[in-house]
Amino acid sequence: MIYRKHQINFRYQVLCSIGLLLTIGVLLGGCTVAPQPSIDAYIEPIAERFNTQINPETGAATVVKEGVAVSIKPIDEVELFGLTEDPRMNPYLIVEKNGAVEPIYTVFEMITHNRDNNRVVVEDMAILIDANGAQYANLSSGYFDSLYDNVNVARSDPWRAASPYGSMAYPSHYGHYQSYVDAEALEWGQIVIEDTLFESGKLFSGAKRSGFLIFDRLDREATEIRIVVPEIRIVHSNGREDKLNFKIDFRQVLP
Repeated sequence: MIYRKHQINFRYQVLCSIGLLLTIGVLLGGCTVAPQPSIDAYIEPIAERFNTQINPETGAATVVKEGVAVSIKPIDEVELFGLTEDPRMNPYLIVEKNGAVEPIYTVFEMITHNRDNNRVVVEDMAILIDANGAQYANLSSGYFDSLYDNVNVARSDPWRAASPYGSMAYPSHYGHYQSYVDAEALEWGQIVIEDTLFESGKLFSGAKRSGFLIFDRLDREATEIRIVVPEIRIVHSNGREDKLNFKIDFRQVLP
């Protein structure tokens, strides 16, 4: 009887252990790894060209012409990741289930400063040219509006809407489907873009304007690139306008 009692207790312990292991396995299998942003390639300005001044602390490159200063700073994936508390709502990144964080675009921050002119008009236009001569315009607010308008959220079935991939219909070029799939995230993603994208505007003396220049993601083979800002105009008191363009060169450094 004592032997049989020990045998039953042993079997009970084994079954409990197996059950516990299975439960832990299911929980771990259903969990995703916390996002781990890291920099596997970075972009730095080239100082020797166009009288570029480089801030060693921020990595921003500045060119000054006729009382107008244009500063451009590369934004890496770690900085992009810090834009939102919830990675689902970040429109500039893809967060994989294994925790890897991948940028969807190549992003720069531009600050335009009218230092001593009566009025300066800045357009939200920039051009990226790589070492092979390929040329890309920055992605405008109209581009992102069209991109988000083409994402449909099925609201008729609440159970399906809660499913990770069943409730969304994405165009093939829409990268966010791996990051988030719900209407709230898409809505907040639009807000982030509206808040961060560089916008056209008038700058009176002493005024600054800042925002992101967004380009298609840079190929790893593009070791050197040039950012051209072609549409900045100084408006004089007599109505005459002087058109300026700014060029700043960068290099992509790979591990």
